[in-house]
Amino acid sequence: MTTAILLAVLAGALLHASWNALIKWEPDKLAASVAIAVGAGIVAIPLALASPLPLAPSWPLIAASSIIHVAYFVLVGYALRHADLGVAYPLTRGSAPAFTAMIGAVWLGEMLSLSGWLAVGAIAAGVVTLSADALLRGGLTPRAAVLAFTNAAVVVAYTLLDGVGARLAGCAVAYVSWMMAGTAILVALIAFVFYREKVREKERGFWIRALFGGAISIASYGIALWAMTKAPIGLVAALRETSVLFAAILGVLIFDERFGPKRWAALILIVIGIGLLRMPF
Repeated sequence: MTTAILLAVLAGALLHASWNALIKWEPDKLAASVAIAVGAGIVAIPLALASPLPLAPSWPLIAASSIIHVAYFVLVGYALRHADLGVAYPLTRGSAPAFTAMIGAVWLGEMLSLSGWLAVGAIAAGVVTLSADALLRGGLTPRAAVLAFTNAAVVVAYTLLDGVGARLAGCAVAYVSWMMAGTAILVALIAFVFYREKVREKERGFWIRALFGGAISIASYGIALWAMTKAPIGLVAALRETSVLFAAILGVLIFDERFGPKRWAALILIVIGIGLLRMPF
């Protein structure tokens, strides 16, 4: 993984943590998550129209991923309703990279180098440390745990689908734009059928924030998919999950969540993992 790709994925990780923090900040977290999904679709439409059409083999993956992402956005909203940002986010995002790397090795034949596997392990260990801190503080309910781990499986599924899909599409921007637009259409239909009155109650500022959240959401994921066309999916997925560190920092700065010794230990492990990605062995 080159330095440029590494820095780009880290920037995308910060953006990812930021739109999750925006959901946590809103009183109605499920509505915020759904609105950000729609906002991402609104931003995606002009990008899709300005990009070349994805190649034919990628369209089934675009359709499948759009459906999976609906489940993802709904589960994010429910999980953040029942747990701190620094709890739900690490469990959801951090339990996924090791499984993504292992399945990628078996399914795609992307065997990582020793340093790559050590990097994935160090980042995963850092996430486990963050989650252990949350458990010891009593910051995790059984319901939040089920939601977080269910969403982790969803993350593994769409990461692998989209990593392959972006390669088949011939253009990562086109792929992510059409996929996000498809997700937005499905989410908007669900909201219109089941939550029509709630949608009408939201003030203009809510929709402006949702559009902003959608924009940084599609930017974050677009960076990740572009990187997956240049580097192994497992490595990019692991590096992207450094977003848990940014989420923990945002939790402290915005929501007054505690950043204790265990989170500092997690920080060290994650930084070691990032360093291992640049090792030649």
